Amino acid sequence: MILYLTSHANVNLLDQFEMEQEIPVKKLIGQFSLLSFVVKDMRHFNHVRYIAIDRKAILESDEEMIQALLSFQTMYEIRVVVIAEGLPDSSPFLQQLIQVGITNVVTSEHIKTMLEEIQDCFSEQGMQRYIPSASPEPVNETLATFQPHEEKYRFDCKNIRIAVAGSDRRVGVTTTAMNLVFWIQAHGGNACYLEANTSKHLAHIIHLFDLEKVGNAYVMEGADFYLTPEFDRDYNFIVTDCGVLGEPRIQDSFTKADVRVLCGSAMPYELPVLYRALERCKDLPVFAVGLSVTENLKPLLLQVIRRDILFMDSSHDLFDTKANRQLYRKLLNDFI
Repeated sequence: MILYLTSHANVNLLDQFEMEQEIPVKKLIGQFSLLSFVVKDMRHFNHVRYIAIDRKAILESDEEMIQALLSFQTMYEIRVVVIAEGLPDSSPFLQQLIQVGITNVVTSEHIKTMLEEIQDCFSEQGMQRYIPSASPEPVNETLATFQPHEEKYRFDCKNIRIAVAGSDRRVGVTTTAMNLVFWIQAHGGNACYLEANTSKHLAHIIHLFDLEKVGNAYVMEGADFYLTPEFDRDYNFIVTDCGVLGEPRIQDSFTKADVRVLCGSAMPYELPVLYRALERCKDLPVFAVGLSVTENLKPLLLQVIRRDILFMDSSHDLFDTKANRQLYRKLLNDFI
């Protein structure tokens, strides 16, 4: 089934496709707040295979629509088709859609070619026009954690500092930071881990795995790990494990970072802690991440915590290159 949010102007646009392909189309006609629909109403339609969104039917600005679509992608694995007739290839909105992974976009102004594009968007492979024909050349192909089947990127940046902190203890900050390091390593970049966590987890890891020390770094699975910020070389990214967000003063390693990630749990009694931590960071650009959030709680967090909160699954493998890969791709999108 296709769920179709449509304006009155385009209400019949999918009729021919529905008749030819015998795929039922559920039409919702009118004007919609896309974010409100995602949070409050989409759960009633999570059985559909596709959602088609008529840009004319959405009340939000293009930037707000992108944020709503990011929330949708976090919550649902359903193909999104955006109908935006007349949208030029140079449009910032189209480029933003492509950057967040929405490449099924109908842009023609003429009905014949619009129908052809619609057929393309709902085909098995989806529209390929906005998908690069080849992966970018990697920066480093010799890393120990590189997996041939994983997509590679070019990271044209140096010593970008990523700080990962938690709203409370035991919310997965260290695992998240280490998984991010190995994800970068496996996808064409290089990264190191810096411990700024008073729990001193790295010392236990060094002892348990008997890590080799090379210069100031301890080496594990091809990645460098530091107890102090005395680096032996440059990296694309320096991932700092900040532990719990500083109280009463937020630690410099978090405030002075280029990218900040604040993790929190979402049990009902933990939500106030996450909310207060985000309030303390309100003057800083921060990615808010909820770990192990159940499906029934995700709409609540999007409403009461932050409209752009991201969701992460639990990982119990420090060396995992695939855990939460879609989230890490979003975090580093500006550097790819």
